[in-house]
Amino acid sequence: MLFLALAIATATTPLHAQAPPAPVTPAAAAAAAAATETAAGDKAAKAKDWAGALGHYQTAQQVGPTAHGQLGVADALYQLGRLGEAFDAYTEAQRTFLAKLPGADKTLVTTRLKELASKTGALSIHAEEPGSDVALDGKSIGTSPIAALVRVVVGTHEVRVTRAGFVPYIGAADVQADGKAVIDANPLVPQTTRGHVVVHALGSEPLRVIIDGLDLGATPWEGDLPSGSHEITGRSSSATALAQTITVNAGANVAVDLVSSATAAHLQVRTDDGKGLVYVDGVAKGEGGFAGDVAPGSHVVVVERDGYARFEKTVSLGERETWAETVALKAIQAAVSTEAAQRPFEGLYGGFGLAGLFGLGGEGTNLDTSCGNLDASGCDTGNAAGGGIYGYVGWTWDPVGFELMLAGSADTVSETAHFTTTGANSSSPLAFPPRDEKFTFARVGGLTAIRVRATLDGRIVRATVAGGVGLSYKQLLMKRDSMTTDGTNRVDVYSPTGDTSVSYLSPAITLEGSVQIRVTPTVAFTAGLLMWADNASIWGSNTTPPPSAPRLLGAAGQTPVPIATPAYQLASGAQVFLGPFLGMAFGP
Repeated sequence: MLFLALAIATATTPLHAQAPPAPVTPAAAAAAAAATETAAGDKAAKAKDWAGALGHYQTAQQVGPTAHGQLGVADALYQLGRLGEAFDAYTEAQRTFLAKLPGADKTLVTTRLKELASKTGALSIHAEEPGSDVALDGKSIGTSPIAALVRVVVGTHEVRVTRAGFVPYIGAADVQADGKAVIDANPLVPQTTRGHVVVHALGSEPLRVIIDGLDLGATPWEGDLPSGSHEITGRSSSATALAQTITVNAGANVAVDLVSSATAAHLQVRTDDGKGLVYVDGVAKGEGGFAGDVAPGSHVVVVERDGYARFEKTVSLGERETWAETVALKAIQAAVSTEAAQRPFEGLYGGFGLAGLFGLGGEGTNLDTSCGNLDASGCDTGNAAGGGIYGYVGWTWDPVGFELMLAGSADTVSETAHFTTTGANSSSPLAFPPRDEKFTFARVGGLTAIRVRATLDGRIVRATVAGGVGLSYKQLLMKRDSMTTDGTNRVDVYSPTGDTSVSYLSPAITLEGSVQIRVTPTVAFTAGLLMWADNASIWGSNTTPPPSAPRLLGAAGQTPVPIATPAYQLASGAQVFLGPFLGMAFGP
C-alpha cells in the first residue's frame, strides 16, 4: 500500500518545466554574422590574400557596418591596386566612422587619403539616355540614366555608352591628380536605318512613282525608304516605265531615272549553248541569255561561266535602238604548270656544309689502350672533338643520285698520365720521377668518297640519305707537358718534330641523313647528322719513335733529372666521328 501511494503521488505531482531559451534578435544575428565575416577577412589579410579579405569585409559591411570592417575594405582595395575605389573607401571610413577609429587608424586614413589624392582624380560621367549601358575602361558601371562621379587613377580613361538603335558613344578624358574631368555622353544619336531616294522621269511626260507596288506620287519624287532592296517603276495614261531594282543603304542617297517604254532601248544577249550567267551593268539578268528594255546610254554586258574566259563588252544605245549579240565563251585549258612538272628532279646537283665532329670510343692512344705499360699509376682519357668542312657534286635520277664527296677535318683530345711511383718497380725507368704528364693529341686530314644519295622529294621540304666509301688521310701531332709532383716542380715540354712524321691512310666510310628546306626552286638549306669513320692501324705510321737524346726535367737553377721517353702510339683502331651539320644544297 505504501508503494501504491507513492506511485500515485508521483504521477500526480507536476514537473517543473524548463524556461525556453531567449529568442535571438535580428540585430544580434546580424552582429554575429558580421563578426564572423570580419574575422575571416582579418585572417585572409594576415595571409596577404587581399582578394579574399575584400570579399569577407564587404560581406560584413552589408550585414552590419563597423569601423573595423570599413577600414578593412579600404586596405584590401589599396593593396589590390584599385586606388580610385580605395580613395572612396577611406573617405567613407573618415566620414562615417572617424570617432570610432583608434588614433593609429585615424592617422593611417589621413595618410592614405593624402597619398591617393596625388595618384587619383575624379571623373564625372553624364549619360541620360534611358536603358544605355555605361562602361568605364571596358568595365560596366551601370545603366543610364546615370550621373556618376568616379574616383580613378591619374591618366586617360575611356567611357563607352551603348544602346540598341543608337550610335555607340565613345569618349575619353585625361584625369589629373586630385582634379576633375567631365565626359558628357548626351544625347545619343539614333542609328540611321533608312536611305534617301530621289526619282526623276526621263522625258517631258511626268510619271506616277510606283515603289514596291505602292503609288507614292508623281515625278519628281523624293523620300526615305528602309534599307534593303526595292522595286521602282512608273506609269502614266500613255506610257509605262521599265521596272528597276535598287538597293538602299542606311544613310545613303540613291538617284533613280525612270525610262518610259516609248523612249527605251532594247538589249538582247544570249550564249551559243544556252549556258553562262548574263550581267547588265553589274546586275544578274539570267542564265544563258537576256532580252529586255534598258535606258538609252552606255551599258556593260558581262557573261561568266566556270571554266570559261569572261566575256565583257560596253555598248552605247540611243532611244528605241536595239542591240543583239550571240556570245561564244572560250574554255580555259587546265593548267599543267605545276612546279614538279616544270622542274623534274633530275640533273646536276651539289652542296657544302660545316659539321661538328665528336669521337666515339676513344682515339686508341697508349693512354687509352695500355696505360699500365707506361708504368703509370693511372690515366685520364677522353674522346676527340673537332669540326669539318665538306662539299659534294653529283647527278641524280629521281630518286637516286651518285656523287663525289671531298672533306677536310681537324680534331684534338687531351689526356693525362699520373706517375706516383707507389708500388713501382725501381728497375723500371718509366715510373720515376713522380710526375704528371699531360698529352695533347691533334689530327688534321681529308676524306674523299663515292656516295649514293636517295631523296624523298617535296615541293618545299626534302628528306635525303647518303652513304658511301672512300679513302681517308690523317696527319697526327702530339705534345707532352711533364711536371714533377714531389715539390721540385721540374718541367719538360716535348713535341716530336723534324723528321718524325706520323700519318696514316685508311679506307673510309661516310653516312649522312638530312632535311632540305628549299628557299628557291634550286637552292635549299640543309641540316642533319653525319658519320665519318676510318682505321688508324691499316696503312702508314701511327707511332712516334723515341727521341734521339734523353729528355731532362728541370728549370733554371735546378739540377736536371732524366725522364724516360718511349715511343708513343698516337692513334689505333677504328676512328668513328658523329656530329650535326648545317649547309646548303643546289640542284633540281
